Amino acid sequence: MKNKVFAVITVIVLCLAMIVPVSAAGTHIFDSTNVIGDATDLESYAQKIEDTYNYSVLLAVIDGVGEEGTFGYCEDLYNARAEKENGLALTYNYGDNKYAIYCAGEAEELFPETVQSDVLWYAFAYTETYYQGAYAFLAAVETILEDAPATTAPAEPAEIESTEATTEFVPVDRTLSLVEDYADVLTDDEETALLNKLEALGEANDLEIGAITVDSYEGKDPQTFADDFYDYNGYGYGENDDGLIVVFNTGEGDGNRNIAISTHGKAIDLVSDYNIDLIIEMMIPDIKNGNFAGAFDSFVAECESAVDTSASPFSIPLAIAIGFGLAFLIVKLQASKLKTVRQQVDAADYVDNVMLTGEYDSFLYKDVKSVAKPKNDSSSTHTSSSGRTHGGGNKSF
Repeated sequence: MKNKVFAVITVIVLCLAMIVPVSAAGTHIFDSTNVIGDATDLESYAQKIEDTYNYSVLLAVIDGVGEEGTFGYCEDLYNARAEKENGLALTYNYGDNKYAIYCAGEAEELFPETVQSDVLWYAFAYTETYYQGAYAFLAAVETILEDAPATTAPAEPAEIESTEATTEFVPVDRTLSLVEDYADVLTDDEETALLNKLEALGEANDLEIGAITVDSYEGKDPQTFADDFYDYNGYGYGENDDGLIVVFNTGEGDGNRNIAISTHGKAIDLVSDYNIDLIIEMMIPDIKNGNFAGAFDSFVAECESAVDTSASPFSIPLAIAIGFGLAFLIVKLQASKLKTVRQQVDAADYVDNVMLTGEYDSFLYKDVKSVAKPKNDSSSTHTSSSGRTHGGGNKSF
């Protein structure tokens, strides 16, 4: 039976080898649209993964498919070109803006649908160039394979149990910018200015702070999209990935626009629920007026107010002490100029020099006791799809 299966597969491979389009003399990277460019380094990277982990990893960018559809093409591509029984292929249909991922052998358990969409596809799609996307896709696959059981030999039943742990979230290095304007609402100069502000603010407070614009949440709810974008694109400073991002979804006009904020690490405590609500409310007026750069300037200003921990706890008492000291010196200086004034011990000494021309009541002051409106400095949290803890909030308008 096994020989029969291999015989059938051999026939299929020979047939498909003649019908699967290949634009370059590559064995792992196929680009009929030529949007990736020189894929030499990508080929070497994919070959290294194959040699190290015994997994074939293929990537194709095409411009339209036949009746088999994008997934059918992806499956055919793997069966025709892959050297290993275990592996996967990603196909992006440039013409229809659709993608498919096909997993073979143990890859079906190692790369479940959530990892395919939230890790692999995100790695490829949310980069500035197709070359960067291809590299990020390969890097994401390698990162997951690093923690996977070796597949150089057929896995024993006892080893299969350990594959469940490999589906847990695996942190990746950030390859995107702190400013990603997918909705194209900012000019190049505005993006650069915003990036400089975010980098300076983050460096001053040991955080990574990002600003993202999109025109769709791709079927996810706003908070999930923001959390996943943060987690699966490697945002965050230091070992704990401290930071936050704001995501503005242009939607389709009034009522469909949305601002979502995701915080992680120490940013959860620094940026409270009150701060998040305030940031969103400060951004909305400028967005409604089409001043997107101004909206993000408000985001930066409110973030700076929330996360700035440089103020000394002694600064307020010190300022009060200095104020009293200056006031005392001024009064003493003015008093020293009154050289003709002498103190009188008896009020009668002043009577001869007093003449009343009228009398009236004058309202001098009133005693008003005010109580500041309580501000909520707490931060609510939730668990994202990666299993990590996040704070945040969102609002549609």
